[in-house]
Amino acid sequence: MNDTAADRPDPRLLECEKRAVGLLARREHSRQELSRKLADRGFTPEEIEPVLDRLADEGWQSDRRYAESFLRARSARRYGPERIAFELAQQGVDESIVAEAFAAEPRDWAELARQQLVSRFRAPPEDFPDRARRHRHLVRRGFPGDLAHELAGWWPADAESDPGL
Repeated sequence: MNDTAADRPDPRLLECEKRAVGLLARREHSRQELSRKLADRGFTPEEIEPVLDRLADEGWQSDRRYAESFLRARSARRYGPERIAFELAQQGVDESIVAEAFAAEPRDWAELARQQLVSRFRAPPEDFPDRARRHRHLVRRGFPGDLAHELAGWWPADAESDPGL
């Protein structure tokens, strides 16, 4: 039973994996985000890449799960699909994975945009500048321009009687 140095795992790789699992235990992370956080903690790319490969192979890290979780969280805060897709791309999530996440988590984006308008403005639009302001607001929140244009002058007929909005 000779215990040679070659038989023992590299302590830096073990520490890197421990940190990565600790981060993933708190919430989902994209591969790029996890790599950046580990690099910020002093690990080299040569240490990070095999750890991330192993975690992905074992199902601990998944960009698809991250995208679905991110989509649920951002749409719950009434952000539109364009902004969510942009933010996922910024986190290094592949475009095909983003498309799969949107397909797996369908949303009524028009209804979400209407909820955002009622929540943000509290009264019907008064004039053209007010409608333009609403349009810009929806576009900044990540809703498509044509949907924002369509809803800029919209207001529910019974908004005053529905305290849930």
